[in-house]
Amino acid sequence: MPETLDIQSIRGALRDFLESEILAPGVGFDDATPLAELGVDSMSLVQLTLFIERRFGLIIPDDQLTRTNLATLDSLAACVERLAAGEGP
Repeated sequence: MPETLDIQSIRGALRDFLESEILAPGVGFDDATPLAELGVDSMSLVQLTLFIERRFGLIIPDDQLTRTNLATLDSLAACVERLAAGEGP
């Protein structure tokens, strides 16, 4: 992994990706906004998981692709941080 994966850098990278590749321009959200409310659908989640693989060198196991982990930017970032640290769910 090319960088230290702390929760803030993970959130920032995910936020940047959502803003530039997934969401319409000008859509406002915070770390606790439900991704579903932003229009993030199954195809968007595939894009997000592929981004995580490329950016962080991590594969999110199927058992971690849960509603809880994919609910918000914050919960997704926390999942990535746990995986990067080698921790389980």
